[in-house]
Amino acid sequence: MAIMIGGETFNFTESGYTPPSASGTVYNFQYIGSILNQIWSDDNYVYAVCDSGLDIISMSAEQKIAYIEYELGFNTVWANDNRIYLGTTSSGVKYINKTCISGTVESPVNLITWLADYTSPFGMSSQNVRYIHGNNDFIMWCTNLGVDVYKMEPYGYRSTTTTSGAQKCFMTSTGKFYYTSVSGNEWCLNRIDKPLWDWTIPDYIYNTGGDVLSNSLEINDIFITENTASNTIDNTAFIATTSGVYVIDEGSLDYVVYYTTGG
Repeated sequence: MAIMIGGETFNFTESGYTPPSASGTVYNFQYIGSILNQIWSDDNYVYAVCDSGLDIISMSAEQKIAYIEYELGFNTVWANDNRIYLGTTSSGVKYINKTCISGTVESPVNLITWLADYTSPFGMSSQNVRYIHGNNDFIMWCTNLGVDVYKMEPYGYRSTTTTSGAQKCFMTSTGKFYYTSVSGNEWCLNRIDKPLWDWTIPDYIYNTGGDVLSNSLEINDIFITENTASNTIDNTAFIATTSGVYVIDEGSLDYVVYYTTGG
């Protein structure tokens, strides 16, 4: 079995695969809260959301240069070239324009006055936002009542589904998107191939106890690399679970599981 990642084919055969060793510098960033919920980064900054707000950390200085103190905290963060989007438990999605970022290590700036509500004429499933992701002019989020996908300005629309179990999501550059969900003890990675209309049943489901994912595990996180399957057309899905990381070639449905040293 072979899976292409980053332009190279990773050969998961019985002869074994040895991943490249990690190298580089380890950075220790401090943030303002006691519970770190998520980070997102670009070439210039790391955006860290926690139980008391947002920290913006300079990549070059390796320290905080700006922040937003928000009493209820932020659950999730995602940024495109222009904006930083922040999810809350009761106030929907907020955003701040990147052009508003200022401050220094010596004098970090509180950007609370630049924080704005993200509103859409198409509405949203709930004000309780669990996770945000996007790509290009698409943005999506999981709430406690469903999954919302938006094609943003200037010609926008929304597609959505109703579910209380959606947890995390991932949007590709082509509009194909994925989200995790849980119902009882069963976890799923769901894939939607086109975002043009509302949906009830996903186009494909990887469910625990199915052909790939084992029983009695939970899905912690997901990541997708595009056109990296062995056929160079389909995607590769990385699923972090409570029992290892599953790497799935979506073209052939071959997969491999990596475990930590402790099992």
